[in-house]
Amino acid sequence: MKATEIELGKTSICFRLCASVFALGQFTAVAIAQDAPERDSWKFTVAPYLWGASLSGTAATIPGLPPVDVDASFSDILDNLSFAGMIVGNAQKGRWGVTADLQYISLKNSTSDLQPLFNNATVRAKNKIFSVLGEYKMVEAPTGELWASAGARYWSVDTSLDLAAGDLPTASANGNDSWVDPVIGLRGRMDIADRKYLTGWAYAGGFGVGSEIMADIFGGVGYKFTPMTSGVLGYRLLMVDRRSGDFTYDVEQKGLMAGLSFQF
Repeated sequence: MKATEIELGKTSICFRLCASVFALGQFTAVAIAQDAPERDSWKFTVAPYLWGASLSGTAATIPGLPPVDVDASFSDILDNLSFAGMIVGNAQKGRWGVTADLQYISLKNSTSDLQPLFNNATVRAKNKIFSVLGEYKMVEAPTGELWASAGARYWSVDTSLDLAAGDLPTASANGNDSWVDPVIGLRGRMDIADRKYLTGWAYAGGFGVGSEIMADIFGGVGYKFTPMTSGVLGYRLLMVDRRSGDFTYDVEQKGLMAGLSFQF
């Protein structure tokens, strides 16, 4: 299969997945369309998360060499994950709100794809991500809520390649890039029991402005320990395809994510 066909297929899957989640959100909006009374006071939420993220895709920093394929599966997380964390803050008043998040992800993986030129290639990637989204509450009901979001996401990615000698001598290189993606999407919550609820988001972005395409999808189950404190466990997929000169960062990061949510 040609690389172009793979890229087009991946982009198509991304758009279909985001479109499906958007359609599900619209269906949910109809299902809970009895709006609750508006509240005029400010409400704030802070939610720290830890993420057991695997890594797969391609990365390139050395001119003249093809991109290196990386594939750190979920079972390799303890060997390859240095740290992956995220903190989300939200402020809302009535139907309007703003959400910001700060993320840091550090991963590494080794591959033998460049044999016989090099016996082994070790890829290290560090992501620093900051997002700001303005939000509008499309639906508020006793059993749930649905928000539409739009904003921007800043990426700063550092990659390094260490190549063990094969037919060619040992080599290493570092690459870094930063960019801003426009982002649109949905996030929501729906109660399913007295203390349990479903929560999640689906964001798409890039659109050739910063990255070629970006998708960020999360779905999970929450449990209310108190009216103001909850625990959340779910699964997240983060996909980005950035190409700029000799720099290539076309990867998927996915895995279980757990966190706490504090309201005040």
